[in-house]
Amino acid sequence: MSQRRIVIVGNSAAGLAALEAVRRVDNTSPVTLVADEAIPAYSRVLLPYLVSGERLDLSLRPAGYAERMRARLLLGRRAVGIGADALELDDGSRLSFDRLLVATGSKAAVPNVEGIAMPGVSALKTMADALRIRNELPRVRHAVILGGGLICLLTVHALLKLRVSVTIAVSSDRLLTRMLDQEAAAILQRRLTDAGVRILTRTDAARIVGSNGRVRSVLTAAGEALPADLVILAKGIRPDIELARAGGLATGRGVLVDEYMRTSRPDVFAAGDCAEAPDMLLRGKTTIPGTWFEAVAQGEIAGANMVGVFRPSPGAFKMNVMEILGIAVSSMGMIDPPESDGRVVVGARDGNYRKLVLARDRIVGAVLVGDVSEAGPIAAMIRRGVRLAERRPLDPSQPIRYADLAVKWGSKAHDAEAFLLK
Repeated sequence: MSQRRIVIVGNSAAGLAALEAVRRVDNTSPVTLVADEAIPAYSRVLLPYLVSGERLDLSLRPAGYAERMRARLLLGRRAVGIGADALELDDGSRLSFDRLLVATGSKAAVPNVEGIAMPGVSALKTMADALRIRNELPRVRHAVILGGGLICLLTVHALLKLRVSVTIAVSSDRLLTRMLDQEAAAILQRRLTDAGVRILTRTDAARIVGSNGRVRSVLTAAGEALPADLVILAKGIRPDIELARAGGLATGRGVLVDEYMRTSRPDVFAAGDCAEAPDMLLRGKTTIPGTWFEAVAQGEIAGANMVGVFRPSPGAFKMNVMEILGIAVSSMGMIDPPESDGRVVVGARDGNYRKLVLARDRIVGAVLVGDVSEAGPIAAMIRRGVRLAERRPLDPSQPIRYADLAVKWGSKAHDAEAFLLK
């Protein structure tokens, strides 16, 4: 195998998965990984637990990982341009490449509100954000969360532990509109309300008000002043496509890629939150799932293809599993049925909620609240396109287990599970 000079921009889920995929096939090609943060790789999804003090180490990989992967690691360096055969860095240096992966992730969406840059107002997207919020918490009595984004909702636990009063203000009619339907969101909102959280739906911030150089309140569009010693921005994320645009790559909302994670340049790939990829369920459409699971999957595919394996993606698939104040929630695929040939199977019992979205005879989405034990096998059915009537009838109103999938391959249940989780 001929050597290729490989450069990866990004030191999180997609970038690390790509590096590992490369090394599974190619042990000799030089690999350089570039990251703009000057700290080792860490889990962004665990940032709320750093804020609460429940987790102090968020490391994604152990010390010495780069050396064991025979990769050169450049931390604290920002990629600013993509030349014909080299990546341009902010210090003026250039990294020659034969294959480049853009895994720049995403940035916090920042609303255009007066006072948004005031001290005491912060997103929760980076380690620096988490440490800043954590340092401020001992002086905080009132916190306002603007938006219903997932990661910032997880900070509610940390705030309540410190007896901080919490108000969540969202523009939509419910929390997590892209993940949960009305019924599932209502269960979560009742749990938050019971814990003392005030939730304001269809509410926009008009202005953030401060005194003595620090935030003191949030003024809503309806004229209500919400007390706030801390404001957390949870308006979602935006793909970080600055480097891609600077390099002349085709972009939409994200960096446009094909099923091999190739961009408009055949020697440049993209993966993770910055990539806009073909949708698994809506043929001819593209999507940006923005989830950890999909970032890892895309990174693995991009890494393999950068070293000539030619492995296609089945399409981008959105799946989230989380826990908020003791309630487990899972959402995957489509949360509403397609207009033609779509239907839902809904069940609610003992505080649990279960909704399957079907298109013809296939499951194409699910929302689970409380008991999420079916999340794995349901996701496997969606990814593999398993038909409900394949070989033997499968009743979607009953719990779905890995044993129900074994018939597709004629194997034992545990063999099917191992296969599907690869």
